[in-house]
Amino acid sequence: MTQFSQKSLDFIQRASRQKREDWLDRNRPEYEKLLVEPLRELMTRMEKSFRKDALGYRFPTRSLARLKRSADRAKAQGWYKDWLGAMVTRDSGSRYEDLPNLYFHLSFDDVFSAGGLYMPSARQTKQIRAWIDQDPSLLFSLLQDREFKGRFKDLGDERVLKTKPRNYSADHPRIEFLRMTGWYVWRPIPKRVLFSSHLADHLEADWRQVLRLNQVLDHYTQHWPTERASEADDIRAPQVNWDE
Repeated sequence: MTQFSQKSLDFIQRASRQKREDWLDRNRPEYEKLLVEPLRELMTRMEKSFRKDALGYRFPTRSLARLKRSADRAKAQGWYKDWLGAMVTRDSGSRYEDLPNLYFHLSFDDVFSAGGLYMPSARQTKQIRAWIDQDPSLLFSLLQDREFKGRFKDLGDERVLKTKPRNYSADHPRIEFLRMTGWYVWRPIPKRVLFSSHLADHLEADWRQVLRLNQVLDHYTQHWPTERASEADDIRAPQVNWDE
């Protein structure tokens, strides 16, 4: 498997400093070797690993995220981003709403795995808060699960209201979860793992736990609290023997 290296991260940093639109065209062979090939191979490996367990998820094995910005965004932000990402999504059937997803982020300063609902719609937010208010058992059981906590300690805290949400009391016992405007997890990937042959196994282990969170969020956004999940075991990830 083609692996990332320090040169991969250095290339992203160099790209972010470029002022000429054609810089990537002049450095395309290096771009393909250092970033496109290892990212495509990683996503291909993930697609095969999750074929049975992530039905409906679309792995970007062909159309990968672009390092170059579109012309309209380049005017304000520059021609090239300082990061590259791979998002595994599902079709929500709506232009205005996304489903919980899986994500891999690569930049000079930060490399991490992530997933969940980073920017839920107003409807999704309302339903998730209703569950947190009335019956957060599925979510809380997952957050306290030893296997899940072994990969992700808690939900991300980047998207949080400064004040309480409308219709909820400031002294609500779960106000810290109600104040969230995104329910997601993320975890740094050390460079020693990024540059190794173990990256795919590491990312797969992370994403299998993210799938458990996504299943909880799917339930919360598809039902109201009066329709409770039948069994908490339904959200457990399949057991995998990593030695095979």
